[in-house]
Amino acid sequence: MKNEDFNDIYRKYHRFSVKSAYRLVKDRMLAEDISQEVFYHLYEIMDTLDLGNEEKLRALIFIATVNKTKDYFKKPWKRQEHVALEDWKRRKPSEEKLNPEKIMLNREEIEYRKQVLLKLRKVNPVNYNILVMMKYFGISPDSVAEEYGITRNNVNNRILRTRKWMKAELEKLHKRH
Repeated sequence: MKNEDFNDIYRKYHRFSVKSAYRLVKDRMLAEDISQEVFYHLYEIMDTLDLGNEEKLRALIFIATVNKTKDYFKKPWKRQEHVALEDWKRRKPSEEKLNPEKIMLNREEIEYRKQVLLKLRKVNPVNYNILVMMKYFGISPDSVAEEYGITRNNVNNRILRTRKWMKAELEKLHKRH
């Protein structure tokens, strides 16, 4: 997909996404922010989007908007927890966070995971799309099953097999390096 195609999608569905979020949060600026997050994530996976079916695309945007809105209500700062000043002063930064070796190992692990996801996208694009829809956008297994014309059980089995495959691929990468 080209950037121009994505810009067309954005222009066509941005107001729809904002209105969907606004119905739930009743705050125009927050609805705009939620919509921006949805389109940011869509932009990240734009190569995997099916532009041929506008109903599926609209449904994906709607479900992603609703799920991002739900995520907003789950955020800890929304619950308005306050920490006493004395507790804040007693907290010390974790030594692991300051350890350069741990930082490099974490970065290496992230790079391995990216490689495995890219390989999955090439080897099995359907399972990649199902994984992204469920884990990245939080779309329910029932909705994914309906979109692909398969059963919910089949969706869950694909996720389990994909995770197992990804774990094996990560282990291969670790052994090589």
